[in-house]
Amino acid sequence: MKILFTGDVNFRGLDTLTIEKSREILAEVYPFLETVDYRIPNLETPLADKEKHDPIKKSGPNLICSPENIVFLKAFQADAVTLANNHIGDYGEGATKDTLKLLDENEILHAGAGANIEEAYKALYLEKADVCVAIISVCENEFGIATKSNYGSAGYEPRLLMKQIKKEKQNADFVIVVFHGGNEFNPLPSPDTRERYRLICDMGADAVIGGHTHCPQGYEYYGKKPIVYSMGNFLFQKAYKIEPNDSWYYGYMSILDIEDGINLQIIPYKFNQNATKITVFEGDDRKKMMEYIEKLSDIILDEEELGRYFQGWAWYHRWLPGPPKDYEDTDGYNVCGNLNLTLCESHHSQCKAVLETLFRSENMIAKMYEDKIRILQKMPI
Repeated sequence: MKILFTGDVNFRGLDTLTIEKSREILAEVYPFLETVDYRIPNLETPLADKEKHDPIKKSGPNLICSPENIVFLKAFQADAVTLANNHIGDYGEGATKDTLKLLDENEILHAGAGANIEEAYKALYLEKADVCVAIISVCENEFGIATKSNYGSAGYEPRLLMKQIKKEKQNADFVIVVFHGGNEFNPLPSPDTRERYRLICDMGADAVIGGHTHCPQGYEYYGKKPIVYSMGNFLFQKAYKIEPNDSWYYGYMSILDIEDGINLQIIPYKFNQNATKITVFEGDDRKKMMEYIEKLSDIILDEEELGRYFQGWAWYHRWLPGPPKDYEDTDGYNVCGNLNLTLCESHHSQCKAVLETLFRSENMIAKMYEDKIRILQKMPI
């Protein structure tokens, strides 16, 4: 069995796509779609009528796209989508519910969101011949997370995830966890993220496929289990103009070839600024991208060096919680932002790294690795 995963899909700035336009965007991707048994993108937006739903209170943008953009998923031949991410709940329970209904009506399977946390954690099953694979979709704890009684996405709860993995090991031959998390725009995972994904493998998962960072990161085999730290965006127009060689526009598809074990194949690409064309790298360009991804992957294996790089990245941004300007202004960005910095696993790690740098007076070391991070953020093509 071969399963193809992609990073974030969002239709911001594209208004309403047609099936013909979708096929034009995907023209260079089709040869790879045709070689696999299942195709699973991450849908990072509710597909619902914006006029019927109100945005939730949160830090960061509230995203929503027209339900008519379901045609892109149809053109992609999506068999399923993962929904556990920090935007599927941006317009509340109603929009999440409408999205699930729309996917069901179009016979697209889904995992990672539901009417409550238990439903959001349910696996989807893929079968071929005598092989059954269970896919569990979870995300870090930002906004729009499902509760015991409310619609939302499957926020990461270690004990709940471990219980679900053990359950699916009884139902399926292989369990794959798709995890939406990490620090945005960081070309390397934090040491905490690496530990988290390895722990998920120790829980029993046979592979971890990561996304969310809006840039490609590396991968590793933990034992014989592949861990993809982030595939980058698949199709997601930036809200404002940035350089066309920014890492936002680069990523890779991941194909898991499942038989006795799991082997990983990477297909790197980029898309243009208007998100109207995905170009799959070939020849020398592919070689350069693969060398870049391998360089990132080598750093991931070096525990001390990875820690220094994360210290540099955290110092680069220096996000720290601050006192609210008005303690009664619960709608203010300061309150929402502080909540996000403390609840979200990756944001929490970043804050901790900044404070530890200050506590240890390691500003100069952090600055040196900040410069190294800036170099890694420059794409090779």
